[in-house]
Amino acid sequence: MLKRGASILSATRRLHAIGENGIVRSATEAENLSNEEKWKLRSQFAKPTIQRFEKPSSKVYFAPEWDLSKKPNGDEGDVDPVKGYGVTPEKWEYYNKVVWPPNYVVPETGLPKPREVFHCRQSIHYSPKRMWTACHFANRMNVDEAIMQLRYKLVKGCMILAEVLEEAKDRAKNEFHIEYPSEMFVAECFPIQSEIVKGARRHARENWNVIRYRYIHLYVRLEEGEGPSYKGRVKPKDGWEKMEDYYAYLRSRSFKYSI
Repeated sequence: MLKRGASILSATRRLHAIGENGIVRSATEAENLSNEEKWKLRSQFAKPTIQRFEKPSSKVYFAPEWDLSKKPNGDEGDVDPVKGYGVTPEKWEYYNKVVWPPNYVVPETGLPKPREVFHCRQSIHYSPKRMWTACHFANRMNVDEAIMQLRYKLVKGCMILAEVLEEAKDRAKNEFHIEYPSEMFVAECFPIQSEIVKGARRHARENWNVIRYRYIHLYVRLEEGEGPSYKGRVKPKDGWEKMEDYYAYLRSRSFKYSI
């Protein structure tokens, strides 16, 4: 029986993976790759491509139908397409209801799809700019290591983020039945401002200033496996790679108006 969330590897291990050069290899060879080689394959997602050359992949997953005539949070009233755009807690939780087939292999990387947990805490009274620094610190880090490091920082945002990661880890164990939730890493972690409650403050000589109480939604995605050694989407180039790029630039030069 299929479970909610990402795919589950069965005991047959009869997978086929497509590598970067198009060669089909077995799942055992894909699992024996090092973590750096796996993330080198996964970095293909970050390569820019022209949209007219992209080929949409076939729908191999099951997802419940999204009723566009009703508001996702269940409130009454007409649906306004201007409101609720971007990432919302309802859309983030919807990813947990997607069911992938067993033994599914991502065709772009040739690696088995890891299990994921999407979690969100809503309406936190905190500044999104201050929370961003805590999220950037914990991004791409092991979940236990991130929680321990955030506990050391006596900052309100770090304490809140550590609690949210604990909640996501508990959901991974109790709700999605992941055997080793400690082996997951923080794949995504970002805040989005939800609402601003305006107040007023009275000063001398009848001067009134507006106070803005900002609330945020904190989104967290845990992924099974070991995270990369870098923070960004693409691994930064080292000195040798920059030297090769410079050599390629020198060799590509040409004389203007030459024969």
